[in-house]
Amino acid sequence: MDMMEYQLKIRKEILEQSKKESKKLFVSTGNSEKFSNIMQNLMKKIKKQNPRITSLNQIRTSVITNWLRIHNLRQVQYMAGHRYVSSTEAYLVNDLEDLSEEVDKYHPI
Repeated sequence: MDMMEYQLKIRKEILEQSKKESKKLFVSTGNSEKFSNIMQNLMKKIKKQNPRITSLNQIRTSVITNWLRIHNLRQVQYMAGHRYVSSTEAYLVNDLEDLSEEVDKYHPI
């Protein structure tokens, strides 16, 4: 849904503001046409808002981890674009509270 909104609305607004014409999916408001420059500028702005963010991989990891709390494993595998479910399982976080609940549930003492 986010990609559809970007394609139908946001991308057109960016092209109108920058007075550009492009067939590329991702466009910038600046002079550069390279995707890497777009992502570098985006990271600079994100780091200003939250200095604890170190990389795009950190953002991806936190998004997938949050998805796993909300959705089931197969849905997250599809949303993350993972070919194998084991790739998605690597993002599962064992919360200390969940582990202690399971110990209480299954341990006789």
